[in-house]
Amino acid sequence: MKILLLRMMGLGDVASILLPAAKIMRQLYPDAELDVMTFNVGAELMGLMPEIDKVHMVTSEQWPSEMQEALPRFIDLAEYLAYEEYDQIINLDTWFMPCVLARCLKDMGLPIAGNYLQMSMQELFSSLLTFEIQQSYVQQPWQYIESTFPNMAQWFERWWDKPEYAEMAYPQFYLNQCCQFPETIDISLDNFDKTVTFPCGERQRVIALSTSGRIASKQYPYKDELKRLLEDEGYYVWSEFNGEVSMDVTLGRLAKTDLLITVATATQWLARLVDCPSYMITGPLPPSILGAEVSAEKHIDCQYCAQSKCHLDTPFACMDIKPDLIVQQVKNFFNDKDKVQ
Repeated sequence: MKILLLRMMGLGDVASILLPAAKIMRQLYPDAELDVMTFNVGAELMGLMPEIDKVHMVTSEQWPSEMQEALPRFIDLAEYLAYEEYDQIINLDTWFMPCVLARCLKDMGLPIAGNYLQMSMQELFSSLLTFEIQQSYVQQPWQYIESTFPNMAQWFERWWDKPEYAEMAYPQFYLNQCCQFPETIDISLDNFDKTVTFPCGERQRVIALSTSGRIASKQYPYKDELKRLLEDEGYYVWSEFNGEVSMDVTLGRLAKTDLLITVATATQWLARLVDCPSYMITGPLPPSILGAEVSAEKHIDCQYCAQSKCHLDTPFACMDIKPDLIVQQVKNFFNDKDKVQ
């Protein structure tokens, strides 16, 4: 049996969704050939998994941002996957373009499960030619996603506000609740560079900083001041998350880090893979979604709106956490940890 898992977009989603899903599939089908297809650096991460037989990496050249350019490339990818003769292809992605690819595969007669575009490829081409597709359609998953996952409709709701899911982090909600995978979610990875060292004393606490994401709601404005205050307290601080270091070295560094201070971006899930605790500057996201060990305290009424656009005159004031408050919480975290030990 040959199985392919698709999760293209977002390194954080690859770490928190695709990786544990692959572990579940390997548990369910121990003798199957288990492959994945993902985008750019996500392929490097999945290549570290012993459970995976083959990683298909989609490059930026194969994934143009303009839909008119991307569609012919998708057809090429679909033909390539058809040649592989998979018994099951499962699309775990929720982004528009991966759902288009899944629909292309479905229309070619390939065995697709999970999420795919609700309109056929022929309808999509017709809509593009007549300019009927609006940008809002592409940005609103509840309009374009059709799914074989039993409870996928719940993903479109403010599920984190419901009491039954209040303490459930996103990977558990998506995989266990939406997809109805009954197995325990395992977000861990042991295959990384364990020879990494830091130029600091053995007793010096190591803190990693990841203070910038791809959108405005994931930009912490006081990075330099925070770094200075942490170093004044005697911590060794590093912040090299620019993609210039290999994934196994990055994971090796996080494995030897005492605490990651991060905005809501992929770095948190990378830290989770190697059991590095996180302090989250959550911004507009509810802390329960992220499942971090420590989070910045709520300080404005509208903070947990979970929106990518802000209605305030000072956009995303929820990210305006003073560095000295973070440093105090970090000290409290380590003090509590020392008491337990």
